[in-house]
Amino acid sequence: MGADEDVDVVVARLRRVGLEPSDVEVKSAAGGLPRSIPETLSAFANGSGGTLLLGLSEDDDFRPVPGFRADAVRESLAQACHEKVVPPLRIPIEVVEFEGAQLVRADIEPLDAVDKPCFVETKGEYYGSYIRGGDGDRRLSRYEVTQLLLSRTQPTFDREIVDGATLDDLDPGLVQGTLAHAVDRAPRTFQGTAPARALTLLGAIQEVDGVPRPTIAGMLSLGRHPQRFFPQLFIAFVALPALTMGESGPGGERFVDNVTIDGPIPEMLSEVSVGLRRNMSRAAVIRGIGREDRYDYPLDVIRELVTNAVMHRDYSPEGRGTQVQIELYPDRLVVKSPGGLHGNVNVEDLGTSNVTSTSRNATLAKLLTDVGLPDSSGETIVENRGSGLLRVVAALRRAGMSPPQFDVSPGRMQVTVPRNALLSPETIDWIGSLGLGGLTDEQHLALAMMRNSGRASSAMLRSWGVEGLAAGRALRDLVDRGVAVRSGGKRYATYHLVAYPPVVRQQALLPQPAHPGSGIQAELDAVIEAIRSGRVTSRQIAEHLQLEYPTTVRRLNALIERGVIQPTRPKRSSRQSYRLVHPEE
Repeated sequence: MGADEDVDVVVARLRRVGLEPSDVEVKSAAGGLPRSIPETLSAFANGSGGTLLLGLSEDDDFRPVPGFRADAVRESLAQACHEKVVPPLRIPIEVVEFEGAQLVRADIEPLDAVDKPCFVETKGEYYGSYIRGGDGDRRLSRYEVTQLLLSRTQPTFDREIVDGATLDDLDPGLVQGTLAHAVDRAPRTFQGTAPARALTLLGAIQEVDGVPRPTIAGMLSLGRHPQRFFPQLFIAFVALPALTMGESGPGGERFVDNVTIDGPIPEMLSEVSVGLRRNMSRAAVIRGIGREDRYDYPLDVIRELVTNAVMHRDYSPEGRGTQVQIELYPDRLVVKSPGGLHGNVNVEDLGTSNVTSTSRNATLAKLLTDVGLPDSSGETIVENRGSGLLRVVAALRRAGMSPPQFDVSPGRMQVTVPRNALLSPETIDWIGSLGLGGLTDEQHLALAMMRNSGRASSAMLRSWGVEGLAAGRALRDLVDRGVAVRSGGKRYATYHLVAYPPVVRQQALLPQPAHPGSGIQAELDAVIEAIRSGRVTSRQIAEHLQLEYPTTVRRLNALIERGVIQPTRPKRSSRQSYRLVHPEE
């Protein structure tokens, strides 16, 4: 599509919604470049980027403004990008045709984390840094600007001495277990070393005037009761009866469960698991002669997300008044923590192998590699290899669940795991009712696909990480068992349930083909499942499905035209990704 066709799509969305979304800013600019444009440039650059359209009237159904001087406004915008914000922004600025008039369009990419904040030069970093909000451009708070600036350095707040604390405030059992693991891990360093010296090497204590004193990292990991010194460094867990905070349930209840979880990090992680198990649905999965209990969310996923939250949150003096929050809604699990991302990490790379391991709290992260989990048979809290979110995504794929969604701002981090899943407890119960023994993981996924979307294929299973030969074996075995039937040719075979139970519905999200075995339709199905399973860029989809890159782009464009998926950034963005329009279906 040409640039004018892109504008058609953007304006159609604006007219349909009736207002500006967070990724689009419209200005009439009838009298020249508006004075607020540098603030908008800062806001887009500090956030997720966006599109600026000049020459449209928001008050007149986003129609072109009479007398708009596109060339002059374009020159003024280029000057603002180069001279009025720091660092300067080098972005494409175009004059495009739209409904017989000319507009100015600029697509602003987000800056790398180490280059933020982008600020209005005349106002300075702390008064001229902005970000997009629900009602336009919002000035960043002093705390948020400080968090962005700290991403350029290695914070050491976790190494600070805890005022008033002594070695008696550490838990002897946790200390003993941690030192024992350190000896096993590095005997040349820790074998025969005095406990105080070993704890110093681990960063758990420091000597002050010859007196050993716990650090923040040591107190949080090994303390008897860290909240004595930091009352707000706890985990707040709530289970809610409705889809929004504050909405009451059918009996007028505001919370199904509401718990304040304190203690050292190992105990908090254990108590979080107890609280979540208490409030989640559970179903049994039969594999061979064994049985496995499956919850709404895999327990290892929950532990990893909460561990990341307490390990990577902000422990600066300004952040110690905010706790980690866990919210369990009927349709999603949300984990919130203060501090945002640290280092040169992009949101879209989270949960992929593109992320370079980085830690805001290097001492705490290293110490937790020697701190054991309660009743874990020697397992420690973290590996500190930067693989935590990779394991989260892999575990969710194994459970047939969509990957987590990351909402990051300069002062906070929110991770959301949707409850919708191929292998929900309800679907597991249905599979159990079929009376089939010895089903593999691949066959559970295939049956779930056939039940929820009407069909499954080898390519669709590969989208969830199933190896090609295993996918083929699983599907053929379901045919041999009389559960499924095959249609289409050898290369593009699709599989359907022999008979749909009354509870099964045809899924609206998947485009229903006139020829279900056609190659194009099989590839469309596979692309949809790849996006659902967390492969959201064209390169990731092409590589994983082993499709030619131009073919992948054509399939993505076809799904966009059908309204099945939508891009998350302007078309020309080098960080383009895609999402399902209705991921819950």
